[in-house]
Amino acid sequence: MTKKVKEILISVVFMLVGIFIYIQAMNIEPLMKNELGSGYFPKVVAGTMIVLSILNLFLNLKKTHIEDENNTKSDLFGGLSTIALIGIYSLLYQKVGFLIGTSLYLFLQILILAPKEKRNIMLFAIISVVFSVFVYYLFTRIINMPLPKGIFGF
Repeated sequence: MTKKVKEILISVVFMLVGIFIYIQAMNIEPLMKNELGSGYFPKVVAGTMIVLSILNLFLNLKKTHIEDENNTKSDLFGGLSTIALIGIYSLLYQKVGFLIGTSLYLFLQILILAPKEKRNIMLFAIISVVFSVFVYYLFTRIINMPLPKGIFGF
């Protein structure tokens, strides 16, 4: 299977996953009475997935030639590591809380996916913590949707 066919298949799969998530998000009952509701963010993520998948699909259909990759081992490692990290994150999410769990997940995910020559541990840590705090503030203060506090209470 050529890389072009793989890219097209991946785009279609992500588009279908986005559609599935969007349909499921329509069934989410709001926990709090506010303008956005609990299903708002999943709908935004799903809509973004659908739009980007369609864009990627059209871009790949227009390409006449895509070079084959020669770094399949690193791609396999990145993919399997991502799946493992997501599994661990989902198992520990309630116990360690949103801030700690998400900060650790993002840090490790960025570290795994970044090329070795461009790894900057301090920058990755700052990005992970700042993004997690921003999302936590957005959900708990703006949307009024509680997130797990975990064992440390934050």
